[in-house]
Amino acid sequence: MTAGIVKVVAAGGGLLLTVVLVIVTMISGDDIAGCAESVPLGQGLPQGAGSPNPVTLAGYSTGQLDLARDIVAIGEQRGLPETVITAALMAAATESGLRNYANSDVPESLSYPHDAIGSDHDSVGPFQLRTSVWADRLGGISSVMDPHRQIGWFYDQAETVPGWQTRDPGELAQAVEQSAYPDAYATKQAAAGALYQAFHGAGSPSAVAGSSSCPSRPPIVGGNGSDFGARVLAAGMQELGLPYVWGGGDANGPTNGGFDCSGLVLYAVAQASQGRIMLAHYTGSQQRDPQGTPVPPDRMQPGDAVYFIAPGETDSHHVGLYAGTDDTGHALLLNAPDTGIPVRVQPLSDFASDSMIIRRFGVQQLNSDDNT
Repeated sequence: MTAGIVKVVAAGGGLLLTVVLVIVTMISGDDIAGCAESVPLGQGLPQGAGSPNPVTLAGYSTGQLDLARDIVAIGEQRGLPETVITAALMAAATESGLRNYANSDVPESLSYPHDAIGSDHDSVGPFQLRTSVWADRLGGISSVMDPHRQIGWFYDQAETVPGWQTRDPGELAQAVEQSAYPDAYATKQAAAGALYQAFHGAGSPSAVAGSSSCPSRPPIVGGNGSDFGARVLAAGMQELGLPYVWGGGDANGPTNGGFDCSGLVLYAVAQASQGRIMLAHYTGSQQRDPQGTPVPPDRMQPGDAVYFIAPGETDSHHVGLYAGTDDTGHALLLNAPDTGIPVRVQPLSDFASDSMIIRRFGVQQLNSDDNT
């Protein structure tokens, strides 16, 4: 997608209608742009194309299948070959049984969503990362307890292995994980191949948002929202589908091809204010910026910035833009989620484990304009 820079030249009551029409045009249809039905389970073919037998995924829980789908989707979005994605599936299946583990010896990990509790040293997550080694490097316990961040970690590490594009999947899994049992990964290759075939295509542009976190209907914007908020949301919506890039985005658009969460918000606010409101490229600084007016959760309007704070922390680790509600009344968030996941709209409830701080930008600017 080519990044668009919204130039706001209209004013007054007609502006909101114009912006709403722009947004409706961008996301019209039965589903949000980029959303599609999830890949049906068991419909792929096993290795050795031509076999008439569907892949059998019996015995996996919904959570395990969701994680496998995410591993495939993120790998495909990064343009990685099948062997590398298979290696990631083999590693997660071996290390955690495709589960997001907390650890009883890392009490803080128990505060985050998890599928099981282990006690192997200080290892957590689907790839069993040692918190003493990786927590600080990846952004804290909240990051290593995030399955998507761990998936990105595996692929980042895999790309540093010599000859990674053509390595045997079991060898590549071992090169990344450095296990004391290097032969264990090969035992999961057949299962990993079946999972890959079942979810192959989940990372294609038409299926990028087809996971359980993709809303079924477009957001409803306008109505009780402000003109400025509608402009913020319209600017952000222009970037749907762009890649997540750590540190990406500035007031003029994507950098290095994409956005991170705070980069998307600072861009949208800068565009809506025609450069008069310039936010820092750090969520904690944005949430404390005096240009943002605090808003209670039950008073949110489209275009408000929503900052997420993990239990026990004071600084936010993620931010997005409130995108209104779908036709069932569920609140939605426009955001740049994480490595391998492009800019998208998803349910606000996906972040239920965090506390929220809402800031509305533009209020002081509009008041100042009224007094001039």
